[in-house]
Amino acid sequence: MRWLRALAALVVVVSLASAAHVTYAFVQPVSGPDRVAAQVAWLDRAIDDGAPQRMQALFPEGAFFTQVLTGLAAASVDDEPTVAAMLAASAEPSVKDGFGTIAALDGGTFYRGWRLLLLAEQARLTGQGHRELLAEADAVRHALDAAATGVPPSYPEQYWPCDAVVAMAAVLRAHEAAHQPLHPVAVADWRTKLNRLRDPASGLLGHQIDVFGHVLEGPRGSSQTIIQAYWPDIDPQGAAEQWQRFTGLFLVREWGLVGVREHPIGTDAAGDVDSGPLIAGVSASASAVTLAAARRNGDADLAATLDHEAEYLGLPLEWSGERRFAFGLLPVGDAFVAWARGVPLKPVPSPVTPQPQWWVHALALLLPGVLGALLVTTVRRSR
Repeated sequence: MRWLRALAALVVVVSLASAAHVTYAFVQPVSGPDRVAAQVAWLDRAIDDGAPQRMQALFPEGAFFTQVLTGLAAASVDDEPTVAAMLAASAEPSVKDGFGTIAALDGGTFYRGWRLLLLAEQARLTGQGHRELLAEADAVRHALDAAATGVPPSYPEQYWPCDAVVAMAAVLRAHEAAHQPLHPVAVADWRTKLNRLRDPASGLLGHQIDVFGHVLEGPRGSSQTIIQAYWPDIDPQGAAEQWQRFTGLFLVREWGLVGVREHPIGTDAAGDVDSGPLIAGVSASASAVTLAAARRNGDADLAATLDHEAEYLGLPLEWSGERRFAFGLLPVGDAFVAWARGVPLKPVPSPVTPQPQWWVHALALLLPGVLGALLVTTVRRSR
C-alpha cells in the first residue's frame, strides 16, 4: 500500500498547487508595463531564434503578426530599439511578398495597415521620420478612399472589412504622431461607405466581402475583436454603441470562464484558421484580442477578467526578466497578449459584463487533493 500512499500524496500536492495557481491568477493585480516589458524581452529572443518562421508554418500571417505585435507591445513600454527591429524585419521580402502584388495597395490592406501602426509608434517615440510616415499614410488613405466599398484587397481579390478599419485607424494615428492630426470628420465619407457593409440584423460589419461589397460572411469574433479595438479611432461617438452590440452577441461565460465566441450566440459552426479551435464555441484568439478591445473601449472590468484568465490558462513562466506563456510553444500568442496588455485603458465607466466563476475551478482542482488526503488517512487507519 506504500505506492498508494505515495500516489495520494502526489495528488494532494498537485491539487493544492493547481488550486493555488487559479486563486493567484485571479486575485493578483492587473498586468502592468513591467509585465509587458518582460514579455517583450522574451519575444525578442524568441524572434532571434526563429519564432516568426515557426509561426508562419502554423498560421497564414504568423510571421508578420509575431513581428508587428511584438513591436506594438514594445512601443507601449517605450522600447524603441525593438520597434525599429520589428519594422525592419517586417519589411523583409520573405514577409511582405507573402501578401501578393496588389495594384490598389501593394502588399495589401492588412500588411500596410498594421505596419503603418508600427511606423506611427516609431515616430511617436523618436519624434523623427514624419515625412516618410505621412507619405505612407497618404498612400494607405488614398487606397481606402478609392475603393468603391472602402475596403481594398488584403490578398489578391480577397477583402476583409476589419483590415480596412485597422488601416484607417493607422492613418489617423500617423497624422497624430506627425503633429498633423486629422479630425474623424475627415474620414466621414469613407465611414459611410463602410457602414453599407453592416449586417442588418446585428449592425456589425461583416467578416468578409467580395469586390462589389456583397457580404460573403457575417460578423465573426476573430474579425470583430480587431474592429472593436480600432473603431474608437474612427468613430469616437459611435464606438460605445458598437461595443455594446458586439458584447451582446459574442461575449459569454462558458464553464465558469468569460470568453468570446467565434460565431454569434445561437449560431453553431466550426472554427477555421482565423479562429483556431473552438471550445464550446469560444475562440481563444478572439478572447485574447478582446483584451485589447476592452481596454480601448474603457471596459476595465472585462479587461481585468481577460487579463486574469490569460494568467490562469496561459501557465506563465517568468525567469531572468523574461516572461512566456505555455512554455514558449506559441510565441504569436504571447505577442497578441503582450500587445493587448499594452493598449491604453480608456478612462470611461465600465459596462456590466459577465464575471468569471474562477472559484469553481479552484474548488474543482482542490477536490482531488481532498480525496487524496482522505485516502491517505483511511489507509493509515486500516493498518
